Amino acid sequence: MNKIILSLALLLICSLTVAQTNQKIQMGFYKVDEDMRVEYETVMKDYLGKMMAERVKLGCMSNWIFRRVVPNSSMAENFTHMTIDVMNPGDENYWDCDAFDVDVVFPNMSPELHSILQEVHRKSRNVIYRTKLDGVAGRNKLNHVGDIAIYNFTKTKSQKYKQKHIEMGAIFTDYGNRDAWYAFERDEPIDWATKEWDYMTVDVYDSVEKMKSQGKQMPEKLWNEMNKKYGNGASQREIMKRVMTTLIYAVK
Repeated sequence: MNKIILSLALLLICSLTVAQTNQKIQMGFYKVDEDMRVEYETVMKDYLGKMMAERVKLGCMSNWIFRRVVPNSSMAENFTHMTIDVMNPGDENYWDCDAFDVDVVFPNMSPELHSILQEVHRKSRNVIYRTKLDGVAGRNKLNHVGDIAIYNFTKTKSQKYKQKHIEMGAIFTDYGNRDAWYAFERDEPIDWATKEWDYMTVDVYDSVEKMKSQGKQMPEKLWNEMNKKYGNGASQREIMKRVMTTLIYAVK
């Protein structure tokens, strides 16, 4: 009887997982000097952000997110800001959307002011890296983007790690204190690099207080059954770096 109940619980969890296997994101990592951060963030929110919002409105992409790396976070010395372009399911990019017109977004802005803002955007940051990722699974219990997001740069050891996320991804928001959780697979060749990350999970919280709160504990039977099927975390992956960020701007 206990096995039947546990099997039903596993089936319910699997049915709640939100698979995103056909949705890509593109992440950008940027380093901004401290004396330029106010200008950079202002241009990103009030200029570039409004253009990205128009692209989302037109259906060119699903969302656009701009985040600040917490100063004492791991890798904060490497990059200070991140952007996340969320593509429409099945799309590789948003550049093919011909409907976008910058004059619709800023009808009264002169070419000279456009040029000044573009110059601030270009000169105030160094592009450290850009990469694409394929969605594996995810779930958001909020109706918006959470304020705190922790990005786990991971090296996988077993295909069971991805399989666990596909089959049981809902456990990461059903238990614990996360408001949203996502898993992504890196979409570029890295076979040559034995210590390069190839996978990413994201833990999202609506506030610092929520992140520090005590969450719902996973039943011991479910925990044991999951470990029996997939193995423990150490056998599945190595978390190489964790980066904590706060939200500056999201279209929706």
